[in-house]
Amino acid sequence: MNAVLTRGYRFKDKIFRNDMMVLLMYISKRVENRTLFASTGLMALLLSYAVSEARRRELLQSGFLEKYLREARVLPDLGDGAKASKGIPLTNTQEDMEFRTLLWGTLARCCSSEPCAEAAVQCGFVESLLECLDAEAPPEKWSQEQRRQVQLEALSSLFQLVQYVPDAFMEAQGNAMVLQLLQATRSREVQKKCLHLLQVAVRMGPHFAENLGQLGAVGTLVELFTDKDNPMTSRQMCASVLATMCKEYPENAREFRKKDGVEAMRDEVVYRPGETTDNHLFYSLCVVDCVWNAVVGTRKNEIRFLDAGGLFALLDCLEVAPMLLKRQIIGCLADLMEYKKAAKLFTQWNSQVTMKGALRLLLELWQCEQQAAGNLAPDGVIRDLEQPLNPRAPPTLALGELIDDGESTVTSTSRFAGKFRHAKNFADTAGTGTSVTTASHGRTQKAFEKAPASAQQRQGSQWLSSGIEQDCRAKIYAVLKCIGFECQETLSIAERQQMELVKLFPMAVELEMWIKVQESLANRGIKPVSADRQWIEDCVVERRDQAAWVQNIQKKLAEERQTEEEASLERFYKDLRGRAQIQRMTQPPGYPPHMGSNDSDMWNEHLPWTNAAVPYAVFFLDSEQRRLATAAREGERERDREREREREREREREREREREQAKNICSSDVRCCQTNPRPK
Repeated sequence: MNAVLTRGYRFKDKIFRNDMMVLLMYISKRVENRTLFASTGLMALLLSYAVSEARRRELLQSGFLEKYLREARVLPDLGDGAKASKGIPLTNTQEDMEFRTLLWGTLARCCSSEPCAEAAVQCGFVESLLECLDAEAPPEKWSQEQRRQVQLEALSSLFQLVQYVPDAFMEAQGNAMVLQLLQATRSREVQKKCLHLLQVAVRMGPHFAENLGQLGAVGTLVELFTDKDNPMTSRQMCASVLATMCKEYPENAREFRKKDGVEAMRDEVVYRPGETTDNHLFYSLCVVDCVWNAVVGTRKNEIRFLDAGGLFALLDCLEVAPMLLKRQIIGCLADLMEYKKAAKLFTQWNSQVTMKGALRLLLELWQCEQQAAGNLAPDGVIRDLEQPLNPRAPPTLALGELIDDGESTVTSTSRFAGKFRHAKNFADTAGTGTSVTTASHGRTQKAFEKAPASAQQRQGSQWLSSGIEQDCRAKIYAVLKCIGFECQETLSIAERQQMELVKLFPMAVELEMWIKVQESLANRGIKPVSADRQWIEDCVVERRDQAAWVQNIQKKLAEERQTEEEASLERFYKDLRGRAQIQRMTQPPGYPPHMGSNDSDMWNEHLPWTNAAVPYAVFFLDSEQRRLATAAREGERERDREREREREREREREREREREQAKNICSSDVRCCQTNPRPK
């Protein structure tokens, strides 16, 4: 590779060089091969062509590059090593542009290994990539399209480097360079790449969010978010970056309010997927997440959000949103209800579609969660007293669900999460056998250890959210606890049943926890002392009695609902009997029953007047009445059509007889003429 890079002047030499880079790119995709790039000196050799010309001259003058290559036995002892390692500079030709793209991507991927990351930091790879993002730099040898392509490739490489060597990115003023490019560029692709880079950079540590806030990133991102001409994906990433910046930093949240970000987010709290072809669900999730982090928790932001009608907008969105977005909104509402003014406004909301209150909306969502957990009988009563929230699943089903969850988890995690995991393994392995001697190496070591830790934390949260089914019942209880369990509007019996279980939620969670403790001790063969065992049993018995009390209340409510349904059904029967009797009294004697539009007599004949029909619901009777009446009318119409067809066939037979008679008359006239000819 050294020979190709130093003596490959011809066109076919550059083609061969690019083919070799393609092979190296595929080799670098195997994690176990990346440490070999540093140990063989290939990393330093490739870095000498990846950095800028000024940085390359500094490396040659300092002798670092030559020393590194000689230690790796790449350069022979030729006396003038600097001349031998000078190489051929890269131009703006198509072959060199392709080589530059392959080179940057391969080196950025190899930096998941600690030795490669150390070499990249010492050679100034991050600084060289940031120089390509300088929006104020003169065009020099680049055309406009080539400059855009170089910026895109540099941003793609920095996206990986900021995760592997975040401190090097921070020291090189990477946030300022990316933010400056974001403000100056007119390319949608470059803008999207910049936002994608900021989205991962702001999660690498607290100093990134603080630095971006000091650079005025909040105002820039709010301005980009409010610009409706920007694509929805770019606005979605703006909301995501703003949410992370304001999550634990009051200064950024205050700047967010001053830049009118609260009003901008409130206007977007809506779920209308039919108005756009983009994925409106992810956009709405990012908007709600931004409200949760940038508004909720800061009192002045909450006041402005409530004054702008933000709470009512969240509840309107909660009514029509899919379950994934509903759970996000419920979590936001649970924290927002800590403010008493928000709790008062919550009880004042009514749906514009169904006129239901917010509390009834939450109870319906609670019932959906209970049905999803499989712990509700058809009459609305909890099934298992020991597991009132999450019933036990059969062992085979639980194993199948575990396998499915594992597969979905593996497929849903980001490929960069795997790189972080392997990078941490390499860091731990290399850290046990090497010693840190220089200050730069120490900074790289700390930065490298810090990056995988934060990446592992994010990766764990991704696994938690994708592998375990989310449950918003705890959030619903938190909301109802803040606003109170008393409802101003009348609840149905099913809603009253669920309300009793909502009140029991903390005790139900404790009961399930104690049951799991008992099962865990039994599985491990641990026998607690008598005092602890008695304490555990008393806790279980106390909470089981409370669950049984709630179950009895639900059974009484179910019986009350059954009684009401039977009474309603009996009233319906009584009304039908009265109508039939009135119709029989109004008909004249001997008048046959009419099966036209008025089908009371027909329904009177088919109506089951026994007590066995009492359990049927009213709507089943109505549908049966309509079905029988419709069938009678259709039968009458079919008989009329059959009679009409029979009359038509009779007329056809009559016409056929007339034609036969006419034919017979003509034949007789011919025979008569032949027998008695006319006289001449």
